[in-house]
Amino acid sequence: MRWVVSFVVSSPTLRALPQRNETRRRRSPRQLPWLLGAVLAASPLTACQPPARAGAGQAEAGAQADPATKTAEAPKEKRTATVPADGWNDDIAWRGFQEGLEEAKATGRPTMLVVHTSWCSKCRALKGVFNSDSTLAELSEDFVMIHVDQDVTPEVALYAPDGQYIPRVMFLDSDGKLDEELHNPMRESRFRYFYTPQEDIVATMRAALQRHGKTS
Repeated sequence: MRWVVSFVVSSPTLRALPQRNETRRRRSPRQLPWLLGAVLAASPLTACQPPARAGAGQAEAGAQADPATKTAEAPKEKRTATVPADGWNDDIAWRGFQEGLEEAKATGRPTMLVVHTSWCSKCRALKGVFNSDSTLAELSEDFVMIHVDQDVTPEVALYAPDGQYIPRVMFLDSDGKLDEELHNPMRESRFRYFYTPQEDIVATMRAALQRHGKTS
């Protein structure tokens, strides 16, 4: 028995055991910050959310409806011609000379005035552009469109700033005043309002809308 007790007391393993436990107790406080950081890192840093109420999802869905559906406007009503197109595209809302000037003044739209004759070969060539160019037809919705045969309506000679050649394509403000800046940019000296099918009449239409288009 004395030997057994001596062995137990003198055993290095059992002597070290209390020391190790003491070491663990001494190190434990220094390990707390590391443990706290590990816990926080594993936890999502977001606020708690209250439990969803019955019907809340439907209410939020209604509140977050697509804003496009709220601001969508009714499609603009397409205007129709009041005079025959005479080959200048039946889908464009053509007006007679005086009627068109009065409508422009009443609506605030700019006017696109096409002066031609029935016998003019250059006029027939330009008609092809009016019938084939979808962009031209679309932009025409923002103008009062007038086409005039100057043999039938001689008073259109008032709009001949550089001669009575044909065809002439001119742009007027809503008061019927010719904007001399809106001409074929390829023709600075003569026949400034004349366009061939290869020249960009659509670009001048866009420029006219920038200068005289309705803002509301």
